[in-house]
Amino acid sequence: MWELLYLIFGLLGLWLGTELVIRGALTIAEHYDLSQVFIGLTILAIGTDLPELMLSIDASLLKLKGVETSGLIVGNALGSCLNQITLVMGIAGIMGYITLSRKSLKQDGLVLLGSIVLFFLVSYDLKISRIEGITLVVVYVIYYLMLLYGEKLPERLKKELPQKIWQNLVFLLGGIVLVIVASDMVINNGLKLAELWGVSQSFIGIVFIAFGTSLPELVLSIGAALKKATGLSVGNIIGSNIFDILIPAGVGATISEIKVEKPVLHFDTPILFVVTAIVLIYFYKKKGLQKKEAVSLVAVYVIYIILKSFGF
Repeated sequence: MWELLYLIFGLLGLWLGTELVIRGALTIAEHYDLSQVFIGLTILAIGTDLPELMLSIDASLLKLKGVETSGLIVGNALGSCLNQITLVMGIAGIMGYITLSRKSLKQDGLVLLGSIVLFFLVSYDLKISRIEGITLVVVYVIYYLMLLYGEKLPERLKKELPQKIWQNLVFLLGGIVLVIVASDMVINNGLKLAELWGVSQSFIGIVFIAFGTSLPELVLSIGAALKKATGLSVGNIIGSNIFDILIPAGVGATISEIKVEKPVLHFDTPILFVVTAIVLIYFYKKKGLQKKEAVSLVAVYVIYIILKSFGF
């Protein structure tokens, strides 16, 4: 089955390209002494979410040519969020004790929950129009600017650029090019698999593509947890989910109106909200994710995938 093999190669390309982007961006960020949580919420979150964004852009451009790809766009975005808040957060919690500050919990946690609610509202008529897509993007931009303001970034940028700036820029640009090429491979073969297997595009997006595009977050969060850099680990997951719920669908709908399937609106989105709320409660009550709770998140992911396999 060559389509599945090409899909896997495409996902590996997305992972490698993302790794190059992160390596370049992280070196520059650390040079300016930016906080772990800020790096996780912004630079790493956007870096690890390049696959989702490029897939959304590529799929939306195909929509303009008459190829229906809405299911892949929405499925990948929501699937990535669910993967990260359950599987990635759970494994990171099993590998090392992770915490979240009360300030970040209230600010970023509430933004994440609000983003899910906003996505539900704009999708309520089973479509996301261009105006609604622009709204999602604007909300994320406002949130991002608030983070920049809180980090006092203009003052930090007065430091001279690192000597290896050109090497880091090569990593950034090379990684972006690789992600663009790989995303095209993933989209085309994802569409072929959906047709070949007789399943919905959202199923392919949620179960297969979303798992692959979440690999950067998984690898990064495990590494950060083992190094006790909990700000990077949790910040990356929360930042990635805020980005995923607003930007891929927002940018995609801005290019071409997106259709939303009923199961995605009535099953996947509410589950994402409930699981996210439970994770935030874990952090609020115990000031950290206990191993038992981390295991329960992995179990939730397994149960969710089984339910999706049975057509939910």
